[in-house]
Amino acid sequence: MTASTEVEAVALTAAEPHFERRLRVEARAKPDTGAKMSRVDFSFKTEPRWEEPASGGSEVHPWYRVRFVDEGDGQVRDEGVIIFGEGHTPDSLNVWLKKNEEEFSRFEATYRLELDRQGPPSAGILHVTWHAVGEVLTDADHLERVEVILTQP
Repeated sequence: MTASTEVEAVALTAAEPHFERRLRVEARAKPDTGAKMSRVDFSFKTEPRWEEPASGGSEVHPWYRVRFVDEGDGQVRDEGVIIFGEGHTPDSLNVWLKKNEEEFSRFEATYRLELDRQGPPSAGILHVTWHAVGEVLTDADHLERVEVILTQP
């Protein structure tokens, strides 16, 4: 069973280099089913694109960082960084969490997506599209008896 959010777009500039979004994931057995799950996968998928300044090439190429933070304990669960430049830059940068358990009927947590880009002296605009995906793994007999809900608290 999988759920995802709508794609959202954000522009990061040298003057406003930080963006955060909180997201709550809830995976559970539907009422009165007794279904059990064995794993929850949750990811933030981002696609950054750097628009160089209109005045020409920038001497300093910005870095871009995406972080996956667990709000329950404040720990960074995953993070990735890329540097834009004249060479090849990846089309996407994703962070994720896999939660394995013996068996469970409910999982709830709130996570925070953090997007950052280098501030001055780098210039230009970093356009980022992103969305979140939550997936629950269970045996084939339970697929229709579980659900994943993603909400913004």
